[in-house]
Amino acid sequence: MGAALQWTPALSVGVAAVDEQHQELFRRAERLIVALRLGDRGEVLPLLAYLDEYVAHHFEAEEALMRAARFPGLEAHAADHRRFRDDFAAMVRDFGRTGPTALVALTIHNWLSDWLRRHIGGVDRELGQYLAARPR
Repeated sequence: MGAALQWTPALSVGVAAVDEQHQELFRRAERLIVALRLGDRGEVLPLLAYLDEYVAHHFEAEEALMRAARFPGLEAHAADHRRFRDDFAAMVRDFGRTGPTALVALTIHNWLSDWLRRHIGGVDRELGQYLAARPR
């Protein structure tokens, strides 16, 4: 299975609250991956529910920050958030049908790892750069 899901300082967007939320997302995602690998359905279900709720809260906070700063990339960024939620919901449904199979664990791990690194390392960092360049 792929590398561990770990936040690194290279993924910092330079906004303390956002960086802290991203670190928590990585911690919970890694716990989910471990539980999936172990086939621990009792641990997986609460982690899936927690991640769904936490992601919704995080995306709302990030989008409010973008609106307040008049970030020009808000619509595309929010669309990426919606795609995440839709794809995540589909994976949760798959898990509900199949349980913690090796394929489900690998699929969720690869998807979460790729999405978090791409999104945070890309559009979230662009947001951080935009905020840093604004006059105070």
